[in-house]
Amino acid sequence: MTLSERTISIGSWLQRVLKRYSPPASMDRETLGDELNLIVNDINRCIPSTFNPNDINAVLEKTDVHVRAYQASRSWPTIKTFIESTKKAVDEYARNTLIASDQPVAMVSNQTSMVRRIKNGDSIPDWLLAEDCPYRERLLAETDLQESDFNKYIDPTA
Repeated sequence: MTLSERTISIGSWLQRVLKRYSPPASMDRETLGDELNLIVNDINRCIPSTFNPNDINAVLEKTDVHVRAYQASRSWPTIKTFIESTKKAVDEYARNTLIASDQPVAMVSNQTSMVRRIKNGDSIPDWLLAEDCPYRERLLAETDLQESDFNKYIDPTA
């Protein structure tokens, strides 16, 4: 799926979602369009590039659920609400797909990439920190990762 196809898909979904809300009164038509583009780009950045159209649609459905849960008013949700909702939806989708199929989803299917992220201290999904996570166990068994590599993600005061 190309970047253009992804943004068109996300933009169509976003327009359907935003119809349920009132746009901010202080924004003119051009500013609303700019805001829409920013939201689409931010949502796109939160969804792994390896996701196929079915994965993206499933994540967008979950994102919609989270946006509705977080949004207290009938005005447009903030960009932050969309970003946080999308991140949570991606994590849930990845975790549920992994558990359901016992195979990692596209986001984590490339072990080399995930190992590199962990070794560099880059962000990883919260569910990967659970000691009983099947994918974590698989990474530990099939790669050179050690339990100590995960320690940098755990708060020492917790």
